[in-house]
Amino acid sequence: NLNKTATFIFFFIYLFLTNALSEESNIIKIIEKEWNQTQTLKGNFLQKIDDDKVISGDFFIEKPYKSNFTYHNQTQNIITSKYFINFVDKESKLMDRYPIINQPVYKLFSKNINLNNIFHIKSVSQNQTEVKIKLAPKDNNEIQIDLTFHIKNYLLKKWEIVDALGQTTYLEFTNVRKNISIDQNLFIFEEKIEY
Repeated sequence: NLNKTATFIFFFIYLFLTNALSEESNIIKIIEKEWNQTQTLKGNFLQKIDDDKVISGDFFIEKPYKSNFTYHNQTQNIITSKYFINFVDKESKLMDRYPIINQPVYKLFSKNINLNNIFHIKSVSQNQTEVKIKLAPKDNNEIQIDLTFHIKNYLLKKWEIVDALGQTTYLEFTNVRKNISIDQNLFIFEEKIEY
């Protein structure tokens, strides 16, 4: 009887784990499909700077690699390109830049992604309003990425990226519209660093 009970328990656990993994896999596939069918995004964002400070702005994303994060009441904006994260002033003059290739946004802003190919998927969880995925890039396990999506349409809701130095970038996205025309001037700036 003990052997039968143990066998039943292990079989039940196996079925539970198999169903859970299958459900996680289905969620990942849905999110990948929606993300890969999204070519442009536009909306507003809130960014946590410190525990008690939040700044806001407008964002524009056009895959692959192009984005513009225009901050309200700030002196710098961020524009990404295929090779760099560019910090530009309000007059669209380049102030500083860093390589983007090793940054998580480089992977996220690519044309098509397969999450299992480029990330270790740490966990997938969901409730009635959102789906949250915890990731780590396969080429840099020190970086942690939390992506949250609306459960109704799988639009990106927020991301939290912790880099190798422990610095956190938290963005929450609102009023998001996808696959709309975006003015290309938003991605243009004067490539001249002023000292």
